Amino acid sequence: MVDALNAQRIRDLIRYAVEMAEYMQAEIDHANAEGRGFSVLDLPAVVEGWKFTALARRESYDGGF
Repeated sequence: MVDALNAQRIRDLIRYAVEMAEYMQAEIDHANAEGRGFSVLDLPAVVEGWKFTALARRESYDGGF
């Protein structure tokens, strides 16, 4: 199944999800540092969503990525 989906594309999707989680977390940290934490109240859920996406993709391919 992995061959059909191209292993590199799967790795790229996982990396994208991880990078999005890191980017969103950096946005939260930046907003909090500037006293604008109220403007990113919904972002922690988005960060958790991206982390879940990365984990789910890894686990759906037997952790091989």
